[in-house]
Amino acid sequence: MPQHLEQPEKTPSPQSQPADDAFHEEFELFHRHLVKHRLKRTAQRDLILRTFLETEAHLSVEELYDLVKQRDKTVGFTTVYRTLRLLVEAKLAREVNFNDGRARYEHEYKHDHHDHLICTECDALIEFFSPEIERLQEEIAKQYGFVIADHSHRVFGMCEAYYTNRDDYPPYCRKRPGAVQEGKMR
Repeated sequence: MPQHLEQPEKTPSPQSQPADDAFHEEFELFHRHLVKHRLKRTAQRDLILRTFLETEAHLSVEELYDLVKQRDKTVGFTTVYRTLRLLVEAKLAREVNFNDGRARYEHEYKHDHHDHLICTECDALIEFFSPEIERLQEEIAKQYGFVIADHSHRVFGMCEAYYTNRDDYPPYCRKRPGAVQEGKMR
């Protein structure tokens, strides 16, 4: 379950956010995207963006909705869903699928490419980057005359805590007692 967030009295207006805040660039990109598509900038959209940016988790729409509702109970599920789609269009978020039947979203803007190890038992998720895997993919593509536009490398298996049945769980294991699940805030 998502970690508790501070609950402001009411949602701040879009103009009340400080210009020098940590996510200034992301907000500028999002607002330009809204203008380009003739959509309104709203306090609710800004709150959804801020909430998404404050977590590094791979969030489902439902998990993001739960986090946003902790800050503003008036925001509806459909608003969160549609805003998340706008974040994908603006290249601030990327949809990822871990074969659990739920689309999840991770940061895209200014986040380096990475791949995923996914525990099929506890849903632990480990991000990794391997220059060797990247090089090998390029070699294989070249061998077949294929130009790679994008790729997603997901490895499914069991984390160490499950296959050894041990009690000293690695920090990423969601089986670990007291582990904060997806939705944790920075």
